[in-house]
Amino acid sequence: MKKRRPPPWARQKRIGARELALQLLAAIESRNAYSDRLLESRLRDASLAPRDAALVTTLVQGTLRHRALLDHHLSAFLGPRWEGLPLWIRQALRIGALQILTLTRVPDSAAVDESVELAKKYGHPGTAGLVNAVLRRLAKGERAPLPDPAADPAGYLAVAHSHPRWLVERWVARYGFEEAERLLAAGNVEPRVSVRANAHRIAPDALADALRAEGADPEPGPNGGPVLLVAPGYVAARSPLFRDGLLSLQDEAEAVVAGLLGAKPGDRALDLCAAPGGKTSQIAEAVAPDGFVVAMERHSSRARALRANLVERLRLPRAWTVCGDGLTPPLRGPFARVLVDAPCSGLGVLRRRADARWRKEAGAIAQMTALQGPLLEAAAPLVKAGGVMVYSVCSLEPEETDAIVEAFLSRHSEFTLDDARPHLPPKFRGDGVCFRAFPHRHGTDGVFAARFLRR
Repeated sequence: MKKRRPPPWARQKRIGARELALQLLAAIESRNAYSDRLLESRLRDASLAPRDAALVTTLVQGTLRHRALLDHHLSAFLGPRWEGLPLWIRQALRIGALQILTLTRVPDSAAVDESVELAKKYGHPGTAGLVNAVLRRLAKGERAPLPDPAADPAGYLAVAHSHPRWLVERWVARYGFEEAERLLAAGNVEPRVSVRANAHRIAPDALADALRAEGADPEPGPNGGPVLLVAPGYVAARSPLFRDGLLSLQDEAEAVVAGLLGAKPGDRALDLCAAPGGKTSQIAEAVAPDGFVVAMERHSSRARALRANLVERLRLPRAWTVCGDGLTPPLRGPFARVLVDAPCSGLGVLRRRADARWRKEAGAIAQMTALQGPLLEAAAPLVKAGGVMVYSVCSLEPEETDAIVEAFLSRHSEFTLDDARPHLPPKFRGDGVCFRAFPHRHGTDGVFAARFLRR
C-alpha cells in the first residue's frame, strides 16, 4: 500500500503569519472545521509575536468574511479555470486579493510577492505565475463590475458585503436597503477581543492593571458593559491570566444578559443550556457565597469541558454541573433565577464566526425555533413564585425572538414580561422592554434577551 504523503503544513515547524493563515484556510475548507476553534488552537501553539498573531487572525477571518467579493473578482479574471484550481492556490489568491482590496496598511507589492511565494511552495511554477498575473491586475486597479444595486439590490449587497443572498433578502425586507447595508458592513468588521474579570477572584481594575503588564492595552467596553477590550493579537490561551482563571472571553452584549436575572447572594439559580459557561460563571459570582448555580449541558463531552472551565480553571466553588437534556431536565425546583440561553441560528455572531455565514441555510431558523419554545416550556415549572426567568439568543430574527416570547406568554398567564431596561447599561437601553444589541449600532454581537417574572 502506497504511503500517503503528509500535507505541506505537517512538514514545517516555524512558519510566518501568511503561511499559517494559508494552512488554516485550507484546513477550514477541506475539513469543514470551525475557524474560531482552529485559530485558537494553532495560535496557542505558534511562536508568533502579537503583531503576527493579529495578522493571522485578520487574514483568516477576513478571507472568510469577504469570500464572496474576493471570489467575484478572481473568478471573473480566471473564468472556468477558477473552479479547477487546487485548494491551496485558491486560498493563496484569496489571501493576496484580501490584502489588496481591504487591508490598506499592507503594500500591494508585498501582498503580491508573498502570495506568489506561497504558490511556489504549495504549488508549482505554473500556478505561481498565474497567482502573480492575477494579483498584479488587482494591484493595478482592475475590478470586475459588481451587480447593479438599482436592478438587483440583494445581489449587489450579497457580493459587495459577502453574505449569503437568502440572508440579505431577509434583512433588506425587514430593515430596508440602507440599514441592511450598515448591518452587513458591520458583519465584516473584525471584532476586538473582549474579556471579563472573574469577580470571584479579581477586581476589574486589578485585571486591567494585570493585562497592561502583559501588554494587552485594555479599554472599557464602549457601551458600559462589564468587559475590557484588549489589543489586537491577544491570544487568551497563551495568557497566564486566562490559564489561571482570572478572566473569561465574553462579548460585551453577551456579558450583560446574565445581569438581567438580578441574581443576589444566596439565590438558587439554574442555567439550562450552560456550555461553555460564560454566563454561568457570572451567575455563580452573583449568588456567592451562600447561593449556588446548576449548570446543565446535554452532551457529555461539553458537560465535562463546562465543569473543567467552571471548577478547575475559574475555581467557582458553588457552580455544579449536570449532564442532562434541557427539554426534560432531571432537576427539582424551584429556582429563584433561571437562564434559558437557547441554541439558535447564530445569525447575530457572523462577524465573530466568519465561516458560519457560508454554513447557514434559511431552514436553520425553523429548526431552532422548534427547540427554543419547548426549552422555555421545560424551564417554566422550575421557576419559583416571584422568581425571574431570562430567555436569550445570539440572533435578532423575529421567529427566534419576539415570536417565541409572545407564544410563551400566550400559554403562561403566571408569567409577565418585565422591562429589561433598568437592568442594562444606558447605551444598551432601546425603545422596547426587551434587550436588543445590534452589531451596526453597538459594535457588539447581535443579542436578544427577554426577562420574565413569575407572579
